[in-house]
Amino acid sequence: MQRRRHFRVRPTVTGWWFLAVVSGLALAALNTGNNLLYLSLAGLLALMVVQNVLAEWNLRGVRLGRRLPAEVFAREAAWGELFVRNERAWFGLYGLVIEEVGPEGPRGRAAVAVVARGGPGGRGAGAGGAGGETLEVPLAWHFEARGPAKVSGLRMGSTFPFGLFGRWWTVPLPGELVVFPRRGAGHRAPLGTGTGRGAHSLARQGGRGEFLGLRPYVPGDPVRMVHWPTSARVGEPMVVEREPDRAGEVLVVVDDVAGRRERDLARACGEVVYHAGRGRFVGLQLLGRTLAPGRGEPHRRTLLTALALAPGEGP
Repeated sequence: MQRRRHFRVRPTVTGWWFLAVVSGLALAALNTGNNLLYLSLAGLLALMVVQNVLAEWNLRGVRLGRRLPAEVFAREAAWGELFVRNERAWFGLYGLVIEEVGPEGPRGRAAVAVVARGGPGGRGAGAGGAGGETLEVPLAWHFEARGPAKVSGLRMGSTFPFGLFGRWWTVPLPGELVVFPRRGAGHRAPLGTGTGRGAHSLARQGGRGEFLGLRPYVPGDPVRMVHWPTSARVGEPMVVEREPDRAGEVLVVVDDVAGRRERDLARACGEVVYHAGRGRFVGLQLLGRTLAPGRGEPHRRTLLTALALAPGEGP
């Protein structure tokens, strides 16, 4: 978590109208010398002072942090979390808007109505004593293209209390992500003995080999694989997972066809996700490079990363 930096202040649309009224009223008061106009002008200027004082106060004692998404696919919302901590013991934070910013512009945006105070020893007080609430806010990150991506920090602001001026500040929190290709249809890769060309019977799904454990039910699993006693105990369908037959291996192939590389990478990404999600051994043949079939989350990430970092087509 990082503390705030300097503020940037700009009027809102309402604020521009307010400034126009103040300017017109000031000119009218100077030209006419009317005391009522001077009193009205003084009231509006006092309102502006109150706006600035309360806005400055509202953004003090704030700390920001984030947890980036575990997986990001191009053109899909990837959910992570923001952390907003109110370090003040007695006052809340109001009307906050937080954006994730990157070199190409905002990557996501979230609004927070209130971050409550904690009070000494109350809710939100940490090991250090008095403190306010730490609020976890879900945020969806968006990336249009696959490959390495950078985020530079969080921009936070508020128009509290009257909506006349917005105050913004940026907390530098550099980070890097690998954006996987967008997911295409994931059902085309045939199953076979490590070649992607063999036949596969639905009755063999999940394998008949050594017992590996239990896992949550995935749509498409045969009902016969459900372990009913465990399902009743945990409250959700659980299936028996065994060492799959060699015929359950999948080799996803990305063909180097001019003008179709991005489409093939999207299709391959969908196939890797589809078959890996069903516990199959999945391999990848990518532009002359072959990754042997394997299973498990680390292997799945390795395949998706290889697809994300594959070279693009030349001009």
